Amino acid sequence: MPVPSQTALATVTAQVDAFNDHDLDTFVGTYAKDAVITGVGPEPIVGRDAIRAFYAPRLENPELSCVIDTTVLFGERWVVAQERVINAGVATETIATFDVVDGLISRASMLKA
Repeated sequence: MPVPSQTALATVTAQVDAFNDHDLDTFVGTYAKDAVITGVGPEPIVGRDAIRAFYAPRLENPELSCVIDTTVLFGERWVVAQERVINAGVATETIATFDVVDGLISRASMLKA
């Protein structure tokens, strides 16, 4: 359900918090029903069911986390974040872009260093 009063930055923060809490339901709930994620797999991930299927095994890994070092908000919908995704103590720098519409992420794109 859309949360119009939710800012784009608050939505992205909630998504990262759910990722770090390994809370799959809350994580998936930050995305729109038809959301598209690119840059994390060989093909785009389209829709909440596909997002759930892709992230379920990953969020079972207690050594996986994400730290946002910097964020920039463009307008009311676009967030660009410099992130470090950490797995078993090894960090991968990532630039992530999020398009947030009505309080839900409609598009996310990850560019890994």
